[in-house]
Amino acid sequence: METITKYEVKEITFPERTFVTKRAKLSFDKLPDFFTENYRAIEKAVTEMGVQTNEPPCAIYYSVDEAKKETDLAAAIPVKNLTKEIKGFEKVVIPKSKALIVTHYGSYETMEPAYTALEKYLVEHKLKKEWMIEEYFTDPLIEKDPAKWKTNVYYVVK
Repeated sequence: METITKYEVKEITFPERTFVTKRAKLSFDKLPDFFTENYRAIEKAVTEMGVQTNEPPCAIYYSVDEAKKETDLAAAIPVKNLTKEIKGFEKVVIPKSKALIVTHYGSYETMEPAYTALEKYLVEHKLKKEWMIEEYFTDPLIEKDPAKWKTNVYYVVK
C-alpha cells in the first residue's frame, strides 16, 4: 500500500540569498549527472576563492516542460561574501521575498504531490510564482535510502 503524504504549505519570508550557479536546459534524465558534476565544480571554485558556503545546495528552476520532459535550471550553491565573479559560473541574487515552502521526504521522482500542493495554494491565494527553488539536505550519493532524502521546495511569490 502506498503512503499518501499531506503537504502543509507555509508562507515564509525567504531571506536574500546569493548563489553561484551553472545554468542549462536539459532533459529530465540528464539531471542527476548535471547536478553531480556541477555541484562539485562550484564547490571547488568557491573553495579556491575562499568564499564561505554553509547552506545546502539548491536547484533554481526557470521553467519546466512536463510534455517535453525538459527544464531550464541552474545548479546553485548559496554563498556568503562573494565579491567577484567566478569564471565559468553565474552569480544569482534572490532578494528577500515572500515565499511558500513545503518539505518533501523521499525520492525526487515522488515530488509531484508537493508541487501540486504549492500550485493549489498559488491559485487559492491568487499569488504569482517568481522563482522555484529546491534545497537539498541529503546527498543521494551518501544516503542510499530515498525515504531519508529531505528537500525543501520554495516558490518565491508576489
